[in-house]
Amino acid sequence: MMFRQVLTARARSALKRSVLDAVDLLSTYSLRMMDVGAAGGAPARWQPFARIVDYVGVEPDPRSTSDLISTKSSQFRSHTVATKGLWSSEGSVTLHMCRKPMASSIYRPNAKFAALFPDSGRFDIVGTETMEVTTIDNLVNNQYHLDGIKLDVQGAEFEVLAGAKETLASTLLVESEVEFVPLYENQPLVSDVTQQLSLHGIEFIDYLHLYRWHPEVLDGTGQLVFADALYMRSPEKLPDDEGVVRKYAALAIMYERGDLLTRLSRTVENRELRHQISEVATRVNSRNSRSNSRIQLMSRIIRTTHADVRGHLFH
Repeated sequence: MMFRQVLTARARSALKRSVLDAVDLLSTYSLRMMDVGAAGGAPARWQPFARIVDYVGVEPDPRSTSDLISTKSSQFRSHTVATKGLWSSEGSVTLHMCRKPMASSIYRPNAKFAALFPDSGRFDIVGTETMEVTTIDNLVNNQYHLDGIKLDVQGAEFEVLAGAKETLASTLLVESEVEFVPLYENQPLVSDVTQQLSLHGIEFIDYLHLYRWHPEVLDGTGQLVFADALYMRSPEKLPDDEGVVRKYAALAIMYERGDLLTRLSRTVENRELRHQISEVATRVNSRNSRSNSRIQLMSRIIRTTHADVRGHLFH
């Protein structure tokens, strides 16, 4: 128990250090982040950094919106909720309301595929609703820039991004759920989302979480079905703007990308800012390296009894 408390205390201390680093690097700036498909509340990754985040939650499902409006609203620098559906164009679409609210989608669930796995009933359609939709570009309406966008819209990510052409011109980061197999009928898959973002200079960086389904129990093994993917601009291609550099650095801290901080530091001409970013990069890289070493050690121990186990199962 004491060992666990020590580890927890160290983790809290490291997170506090990261938040302070982000605050210092942002200086007088803040991060405006849009959470598209915000059922369940703001992402846990963003919450420790709440004081530097202007949060915009977008959630059309009335079963989730009331909780989103009332939950954790005081944490963020500012907090607004749009009860809108987002799509590639203005108009109306049919929302398929699933038994589990977070499984609801504009696309019809792929019942045949879901039936292969446990708890397929969460995808059962319990009703439909005609929903007026708009685009991210129209929602933003040139009133502000978005530094980051998180998308979790059950297969509709590609279409939502197609309605954000103007906004994506200055967005630095996109976190998107992506599917490797069609959870919903005729939905775009990961390659479509990746290509869409690449057209705006936003590159695939990494998978944050991998989700595998097993036909007997959902225990994290089995077929890779979907993931949370991280996309960011290349540090070497950022505009020559101090505010952009500082925001990018803060986002890299939030997502623990020491590699991007290292690359960013090599592009900055301002000596003081370059040194500041480099110091933070060293801390983040060191922390990530230690964690990776522990994962590799755990993997080697497990392989003594299961020689073919794959290290990426730890993700």
